[in-house]
This record gives sequence, C-alpha cells and structure tokens, in this order.
Amino acid sequence: MIEGQANRYGSMQGQVLDVTKYPFFSENSFGKDWLNKPKHRAIAIGHPAQCATYNGRWRHAKASTAVRRTLQDCMQRMAELSRHLGKKCECRLAALDDRIFVSPKELPFRKQLPAIALVKDTKGRKEILGYALTTGRTGMRQPFDFYTQNDQKVCEGQYNLGGMAMKGEAYLNCFGGKIKGPAVFKVVGFREGQAYGTALVKAGDNQLILVYGLPSDEFETRRAELLGQ
Repeated sequence: MIEGQANRYGSMQGQVLDVTKYPFFSENSFGKDWLNKPKHRAIAIGHPAQCATYNGRWRHAKASTAVRRTLQDCMQRMAELSRHLGKKCECRLAALDDRIFVSPKELPFRKQLPAIALVKDTKGRKEILGYALTTGRTGMRQPFDFYTQNDQKVCEGQYNLGGMAMKGEAYLNCFGGKIKGPAVFKVVGFREGQAYGTALVKAGDNQLILVYGLPSDEFETRRAELLGQ
C-alpha cells in the first residue's frame, strides 16, 4: 500500500510551496529546518485531526523513496497513536521537495498552547490559567515554558521525547525554584498539529501538574481522565 502511495505521489504535481501562507514552514523550527535539508525530502502528517502529528525525511536519491520512507515512519507512529487513542489514525503526504499537497489549515501549527497549572504546596491548592510555549517537537532538550494569562513566566524547562513515544521526561523550574525537578511528561493526544497532555513535578511536599494543549472548557470535561482521578 505504501509503495503504491509513494509512486502515486511521486507522479503528482501538487502546488508550488508558498512559505508565506504556511506558518508550519515560516514559524515552526521543524518546518524551517526541513526546508533547508537536501532533496529528496518529504513530510507526512497523521489524520484525522486528532492524529495530526508529523514526520519528515530527507537526503534520498529518489522522490518515491523519500515518500515511501516518510509514510513508513508515519504509519509506525500512527499504529502507536491508534492504540493509545482508540481511534484509527492514518497518514497522508503533506509535502515533497518544493511541492505541497495540503492546505495551510490541513498542516496546522501553534507555538502557544493553552495550559493550566494545578499547584499543591504548603499554602494549599490553586489553579493558574495560562499558556505554554514549546516547539511541540520530539527529540532531546526541547524547550517548554509556562506563563500566566498576564504573560508572567511561572515555569521554564525542557523535555525529552522519542519519535514513537507517548511518555518522556522533563525538567521544570517553577516559581523561581520553589517547585523544581524532574517531571513525568505525557502525551495524551494531538490537536491542531501539537501534542496535549500533562507534566507532573514533585518536590517534597510540593507538587505541580501542568496540563497543556487544551482550552479550559475541554480540560474541565476531561479532568478526571487527564489527572487519573
């Protein structure tokens, strides 16, 4: 099946990529890096929207090989994600060299994710609404910072997440060091091309759970699921 898709896409024209119309390529570090990689190169994205994570490859002798290898990587990721979400996730080719096969809306990217911090310390419990700034990429030492709605930084840190993983590790420093340390970093699903999930930091009697990637109303409907309650 993948071989057939590779040959079909290799013969398709698509559209010439206009980077100015695609934030994925103009603002996303992955997209910008991919544009500078040697040909032949390809990007595949999961679908439907709940599965919209992306995979990319480059430096292949043939366009069909780039497509085939990218779709293979994507399908491995989708198999894991399908089991995790209980949904059927599939793959489609998004870009091949200087051609694009999807609309800007079908290749979404957000640098700023809604987030909620649930804090438990010696003063009691509280919830802080805000947003997280992150690359949303897999890999080592990816930045991950949390701000209040008034743009005050609460936490700064980074995470490590493997390409096929739904769970990784992180380190967060919050409230100027009052709560800091290693964190369990979990990916629950994907929304608009970015992961959503939780990061848990325990520092003695203090604890912070950061729920990232979901608006507050959806968080409330899924609170028990996300927090394991």
